[in-house]
Amino acid sequence: MTANGDLLTVEDLRTYFPVRKGIFSRVSAWVRAVDGVSFRIPRGKTLGLVGESGSGKTTLGRTILRLIPSTSGKVAFDGNDVFQQSYRKMRRLRRDMQIIFQDPFGSLNPRMTVGNIVGESLTVHGLARGNDRRRRVAELLEKVGLSPSYVNRYPHEFSGGQRQRIGIARALALNPRFIVCDEPVSALDVSIQSQIINLLMDLQKEFGLTYLFIAHDLAVVEHISDYVAVMYLGKIVEHASAEEIYKNPKHPYTMALMSAVPQPDPHRRYERVALQGEVPSPINPPSGCPFHPRCQMRIDRCRTDTPQLEAKAGNPEHIASCWVTE
Repeated sequence: MTANGDLLTVEDLRTYFPVRKGIFSRVSAWVRAVDGVSFRIPRGKTLGLVGESGSGKTTLGRTILRLIPSTSGKVAFDGNDVFQQSYRKMRRLRRDMQIIFQDPFGSLNPRMTVGNIVGESLTVHGLARGNDRRRRVAELLEKVGLSPSYVNRYPHEFSGGQRQRIGIARALALNPRFIVCDEPVSALDVSIQSQIINLLMDLQKEFGLTYLFIAHDLAVVEHISDYVAVMYLGKIVEHASAEEIYKNPKHPYTMALMSAVPQPDPHRRYERVALQGEVPSPINPPSGCPFHPRCQMRIDRCRTDTPQLEAKAGNPEHIASCWVTE
């Protein structure tokens, strides 16, 4: 990807959390949740971010939105350094940057009606009140496939899929340009997942939205993403176009994830790769390549030297951090 037309640019982003011990709560170690991540997302495109639970995907998404403080690095949204904005400027910038949460049950206030949930941000930002607010809420509910008559109902009266539609309507209320979709379908039935994915794709086409789509289901990511980044232990280990990364994965971790995806096409199969052991602790990551303790392709160099992201197979837009694959 080139820098021209990029809406979001992330450069060497790090988010560490302190581990405190003792009666004085002294910092004894750091959890490296996000450890030197860089990528770009062009306007109107979707970057799928995949990896196992605990790899740092959600922390990365929330750090980009400045919901979690970063340790170092830079996030630029449409040329604006997100971490350097004043409170007033950041408040304005938040209209353009929204999030859809993973849990459709816990992310909605059970004491608020649907109308108040969806319309709250309009009131907070002073964009609509009274009849204008009610009209805007009704339009948003229709846009996500819900009846405007639901405005006086409460979240417990809806199914999981309907609640997630409410969450999507809330995210759309301020006409954002960028949305972090934090595993928006992982808590839903498989039959509902496709409906929500198709809704997100339709909204993207209609409003020109840019997505960071976080998920652990590679089949879902393949369907919605233009680009895919694979994250392991706080680092991006492979990045390419969705077509390229699914056709020709270069990192052993990506290969293992791909091999676990059920394939309806009998002509498209991956040999099952069984990962060894558990994900190492981000408090004390392994030396060298962070994936080497679980990798069946490792060589001696993997234990001592940390590979950098570099182009593979002569494709400058397909990068991976691995000493073995070419």
